Amino acid sequence: MSMHRIPHMASLGPYHRGRKHLKPMEHHKERALYRILKRSGVSISDLDGSLKGVELDLRDSYDDLDTQWTSDKFLRMMLLDGCFMLELFRARLYPDTKDQDDPVFSRDSVVMGTVIRRDMLILENQIPLLVLRKLRGTEEKKEINDDTYLKELFQKALGLFDLPVNERNLHILDIYRKCLIMETAPMQQTTPSAQVSTKPVCTRCLSGLHVAGGKLKSMLTSIPTLDCRALCCRPIPKSHVRSAMRFHEAGVGFKKREPQNGLKITFENGVLTLPSILVDDHTAAIYKNILAFEIMHPKLWKDRKVVSYVGFMDSLVDTAEDVNLLCSRGIMMNMLGSDEEAAQVFNNLGVGIPYCPDREIDDPLQTYAASGWNAARAYLKRKYFRNPWAAVSLLAAIVLLDLTFIQSFFSVWDYMRPKDP
Repeated sequence: MSMHRIPHMASLGPYHRGRKHLKPMEHHKERALYRILKRSGVSISDLDGSLKGVELDLRDSYDDLDTQWTSDKFLRMMLLDGCFMLELFRARLYPDTKDQDDPVFSRDSVVMGTVIRRDMLILENQIPLLVLRKLRGTEEKKEINDDTYLKELFQKALGLFDLPVNERNLHILDIYRKCLIMETAPMQQTTPSAQVSTKPVCTRCLSGLHVAGGKLKSMLTSIPTLDCRALCCRPIPKSHVRSAMRFHEAGVGFKKREPQNGLKITFENGVLTLPSILVDDHTAAIYKNILAFEIMHPKLWKDRKVVSYVGFMDSLVDTAEDVNLLCSRGIMMNMLGSDEEAAQVFNNLGVGIPYCPDREIDDPLQTYAASGWNAARAYLKRKYFRNPWAAVSLLAAIVLLDLTFIQSFFSVWDYMRPKDP
């Protein structure tokens, strides 16, 4: 089994129960149970009774459940795991000064970051959200029939907002995926006003006027050759290469989607707009598990938005140069040691993914990148319009060529026209 699908510190549910490196955390699960009992004043029988009524539903959440899980043993596991999760969330939401040195149930504990950020997002390390509903309801001496309280539980603990409440959420990984792909209602677009620099271009150029005389001649003589190279730029063959740098060279622009709107990707007017993504030590593990969830769940085969997104990003990111380009546009935030490591994350995520391109994006994107005119225009823009002097030199070269042509024309015309007798 992949290391991305094995918990580091805590087992949740039956599949990883009993692994040697996870046994130390079982003691803290017992502590979580007694913390809840002490704080709420309920009895163990109250907690057991709240789960007993939904035992069949909880069992149906697991495939191939081993026969060792008798009714008592299974419910005890659900009880301890549920109490453990609730106490971890509570420690993040309501930190107590008495617990500031607690190795597990404190806001700054190492366990908090590892278990909540990674172990709770492993596909085979889930417990049904029904367990949390029943236990939380018992603690508050009332029944909770929806997921509204998850906003309070998960917002600070997992950093999730706009949670899909009042839906049939299976487990925490399901909640995380829904938050990741959730698209907001379309907002009315307004045309932004042009941004004007506080320091006018003419003022910025004055400091460089004294070098113009010496450099203008060399700039002019070099421009015709470069222009010929721009006209000879090779476009990307349609449906052949998809890396970000190749698209950039073919004239495709890149822009971060603001505000973030799920994993929505659009291509309009030569600009590819992408959602931002943070790449850190947890990214590969989280996405591996979401991918496995989408591929394995029978009801998600028509809604594999994360599979589609990862497939697109895998094709877009091949090398460190691609990562550097996306970072420069604010699309990617790389918290790893190098751009090569970030590129490797996407290259590994794409292995074995049944990627089917979205034709509404892919076809116009490939057609645009296959245009030689777009490639030439992008080359000229990169070479001559990044700063005012480059633009001035290009215009001067065009004027010089026009004057040369006019002079040659009149010279030939003067030579060829009939002389008066």
